[in-house]
Amino acid sequence: MRIQLHSPVHDRFSDWQMDELFRFRNRYFNDIRGWCLPVDQGREIDRFDRDPALYAAAIEDDGSMVGCFRLLPTETPHLLDSYFPQLMGETPVLRDPAIWEISRLAVLPKAASGAETMRITARLLKSLFEMCDDLDIAQLTCVTDTQFERLLRLGGFACHRFGNIHRVGVEDCVAGYLTVNQHNHDAAETMVARWDRQRPVLPVPVRTPAHAQPLWTAHPALAG
Repeated sequence: MRIQLHSPVHDRFSDWQMDELFRFRNRYFNDIRGWCLPVDQGREIDRFDRDPALYAAAIEDDGSMVGCFRLLPTETPHLLDSYFPQLMGETPVLRDPAIWEISRLAVLPKAASGAETMRITARLLKSLFEMCDDLDIAQLTCVTDTQFERLLRLGGFACHRFGNIHRVGVEDCVAGYLTVNQHNHDAAETMVARWDRQRPVLPVPVRTPAHAQPLWTAHPALAG
């Protein structure tokens, strides 16, 4: 598995790759988690999905997407200030060029497996902190459900809440932040090492022309 990044200092996704990412998000958030996010021709896209938004996609060896996330600058409108300011409690919404918001983190392994979900999540989090280093991002804010917050804490990440728990749709949610520092880098590395060891060795399926679909490869990401 590899993580492909869409940013000014990395490759940029082509139009069809962005289309696949938005369709993946629709399957995960609307079809599986039961959210009611706007859909445009099978794609989950909101008003923040434009420059300067950054993206990451987790791609398996056969080209299938199994995870993604998005980063938004806090200097411009983003989810926390536009839709969830109540989650900040008494803390003002942060706005700083070195603070970005992570959203739309989605993991959907090809085969239902808790270990595979954790393996993909770990790889995405490791790439997240590496991406932040490359782009001089010092802190990450987020709106997340309490289950994922607990996962981060159990994984050894230093994450902090802004306010209290609020019910948002079908989830109990909180707003919080992660500092991009050595502690959280190390937590991500440890998480990757742990869950990579637990991954079973599976054969890579061979695609035949009858059921072949576009694959994510390294070179199309350079387009756009």
